[in-house]
Amino acid sequence: MKRTIIFLLFLLGVSAMNLVEAQVYELSLDSCHRLAEQLNLQSRIDSENRLAARYARQAVFARFFPQVSANGAYAWNSRHAYALPQQMNTHFGQVGLDGISFTNPTLQAIEPYFPRTADWVDQTVGAYYGDLYRQFDLDFTHVFVGQVGVTQPIYVGGRIIWSHKMMRSMEHIAELKAKKNQTELLIQVDEAYWRVLSVEEKRKLAMQYAALLRQLDKEVEAAQAEGVATSADVLQVKMTLSEAEASLAQAEDGLVLSKMALCQLVGLPLTADIKLTGNAIDSVSLLETNVDMEQVKAHRSELQMLSELNEVAKAGVGLAAAGLQPNIVASANYIVTNPNLTNGFKNDFAGFFSAGVVVNLPIAHASDILAVKAAKHKARTAELQLEEAQQKIELQATQSAQKVADANRQLVRAQQVLAHSEEILRYAQESYAEGLLTSTDLMKAQTAWHKAYSDKIDAAIALRMAEITYKQHTGQL
Repeated sequence: MKRTIIFLLFLLGVSAMNLVEAQVYELSLDSCHRLAEQLNLQSRIDSENRLAARYARQAVFARFFPQVSANGAYAWNSRHAYALPQQMNTHFGQVGLDGISFTNPTLQAIEPYFPRTADWVDQTVGAYYGDLYRQFDLDFTHVFVGQVGVTQPIYVGGRIIWSHKMMRSMEHIAELKAKKNQTELLIQVDEAYWRVLSVEEKRKLAMQYAALLRQLDKEVEAAQAEGVATSADVLQVKMTLSEAEASLAQAEDGLVLSKMALCQLVGLPLTADIKLTGNAIDSVSLLETNVDMEQVKAHRSELQMLSELNEVAKAGVGLAAAGLQPNIVASANYIVTNPNLTNGFKNDFAGFFSAGVVVNLPIAHASDILAVKAAKHKARTAELQLEEAQQKIELQATQSAQKVADANRQLVRAQQVLAHSEEILRYAQESYAEGLLTSTDLMKAQTAWHKAYSDKIDAAIALRMAEITYKQHTGQL
C-alpha cells in the first residue's frame, strides 16, 4: 500500500513538473519591464542602498538633539583606604598611633621635668589619633558607580550641519544611482526584447525562403525529368536550399539563446518558454527628434549625481573648516556611588546631580588649515567634472539624434528596396510559370527578395536601438 501511494505521488509530481515546463509565458515589453524591476537582483541591491543612505542621514540629524547615556561600574579592592597617615608631622612633633614624639626644642627641654604628664599626653594623643585614624578608614573593597547623563552640543563649528547636508546629498545620489541602474536595466531589457523579435522574424523569413526553394527544387526536378532542365540547374537549387536550411538552423539556435538572455534579465528560468506579444517589426515607424539641451541637462541622472557630488564637496569644505571653530557642549549628569561620597564614604548608595559646559577653542591647528585647502581643491575638481560632463552629454545627445536620422533613412531605403524586390519576385514567378525565365533567374529573384527582407528587419531593429539610445542620452527614459 505504501509503495502504491509513493508511486502515485511520484506520478503527480512528474505531472506537475511537466505542467510547469509546458507553461508558456506571454510577454509584452511593459510586462518585461515590470518583471525586471521586481525580480532583478540589482533592483533589490539599489533598494537596500537607498535605505542605508536614508538612515545614515537620519543618524546625523539625530545629533542635533540631546544624547542620553547610562553607565555603570564595579570594582573590588584588596585593601582599605585611610584618609589619615599612620604618622603625621606637626609643629609639636610627630603624631601617630603610638602617641606623640616631640620635636619642638622647647617641649623637648620641658619633657624631663614632667615625665608623668608627658606619658599621659603621649597615651592620650595616641589613643585619640588612633580613634580618629580608624574613623577615617575608607572601605573601598566593593565600589559601585552609576551615572545617567545628557549631552547637548551647543556649537561644534557647524560639523553637524555640514554632515547633515553631506548625508542628504549622499541620499539623493543613492536614489539617482538606483534610477540610473533601473534605466540601464530597462535599456538592456528593450535591447534583448527587440533582439528576440529580430531573430524570430529572421527565422520566419528563413522558413519562407526555404519553402520557396523546396518548391523550386520539386519543380526543377520535374523539369529535369521532362528534359527541360539540366542537372546543373538541379544541383544549383539544392546547394542554395542547403544554405537556406543552414541559415534556418542558425536562426533557431540564435532564437533560443536570445530568449535565454531575455529570461535572465526579467528573472524567469532560462529554459522558460516565452512568447512575445504586443509588438512587431512592422510596427516600427520613423522617429522625429528634437533635442532640447536644457531638458537634457535637467533629466540626465549622471549630471544630477555630479551636481550632488559637487554639493558633497562643498559640504566637505565646511566640515574641514569646522575644525578651526570653537566647540561648546553642555552636559548634565546624575551620579550614584557606593561608598557614599557625600557622607564620609559610608557603605551605602547616594547620588548627586552635576551640570557643566565644556568649551574648546583651537589655537594652533595647522593640519585643519591644510585640510580646508585640500577640501577646496576637491570642490573645484567636482565643479570641473560637472562642466566636462555637461559638454560630453551635449555631444552625446547630438550624436544620438544624428544616428536616429541615419536609421530613419536606412529604414526608408530598406522598405523601398523590399517593395521593389517583391515586385521583381512576383514578376519572376509569373515568368517562370510561363516558361520565360529559367530556374536560375527565379532563384536569383528569391535570393534578392530574401536579402531585401533581411535588410529591412535589420534596419527596423537598428532604428529601434537608435531610438533607445536617443531616449537614454536625452533623459527621456
